[in-house]
Amino acid sequence: MKLPIILILLLVLTASAGGYEFGLGRQSGMAGCIMLSSPTASDMLTCPTANFRNKEVRLEAGYQRKYELSDLDRVFVSGCYRYRGFSGAIGFSQFGRSDYYVEQMVKTALSYNHNLFTVSAMISGKMLEIGSGDRRYSLGTAALGLGGAVSYRKYHLGLVLDNLNGPKLADNDEADNAVYSIYGEIEGPARFSITGRVTLEKKEKPSLAIGQYIRLHDQGAIFWGLSDNPLAYGGGLEINYKNLDLMYAVSYHPVLGFTHNISLGFASGNMLH
Repeated sequence: MKLPIILILLLVLTASAGGYEFGLGRQSGMAGCIMLSSPTASDMLTCPTANFRNKEVRLEAGYQRKYELSDLDRVFVSGCYRYRGFSGAIGFSQFGRSDYYVEQMVKTALSYNHNLFTVSAMISGKMLEIGSGDRRYSLGTAALGLGGAVSYRKYHLGLVLDNLNGPKLADNDEADNAVYSIYGEIEGPARFSITGRVTLEKKEKPSLAIGQYIRLHDQGAIFWGLSDNPLAYGGGLEINYKNLDLMYAVSYHPVLGFTHNISLGFASGNMLH
């Protein structure tokens, strides 16, 4: 593996060492903000809400090329389902090269919804495989999290507490810090929503982000996002056809370059009745 790729891989691992986020799909073009009023399956793994219908299935699968390097390609699949007052979500992602470094993550969320409120418990599992052949090593750990969300008319607010158990990959590693994130959304009077995110972590500067989601009639939407730590900005396009959503999102880091994400979503609506 070339030296620049190794350096960038180290930057990626260092930046994400304290988090087990499933921030893929539309989030990658909205600087980590999410649509609490209309979540995708991957959004439900970031901050679960009650804003989808009873007996509805939502699925999402996608592909991400980080910093335009094939060595950092990531694939993911996620799904969620609601039955009366309960909802569940699960997702899997993997990136890296099988002959050098592979990172796999599984995340689950179980939620209870009562009127305007949602409370959730989340478990994230991460496994790393380094090297190849006889010199292949595996490490794994799990992180616990809690979440809550409330929706009142066109106002939506979510809170997620992650890494509460101080997970670490090895006994002599330093435990990952707890991560606290606040998500918000205000639906505008027309066809747009303003979104925001605040993420706090010990020994790290707060990360702030703002985004906007603009609906284009009933066939799609455009969106954008801007964050300050790390500095990144992006946007994307969503195309709707019946129960399918095709989403393309791109973000730009001033030093590392572009990250592209394409995903396909499915929502059953009330067809399961």
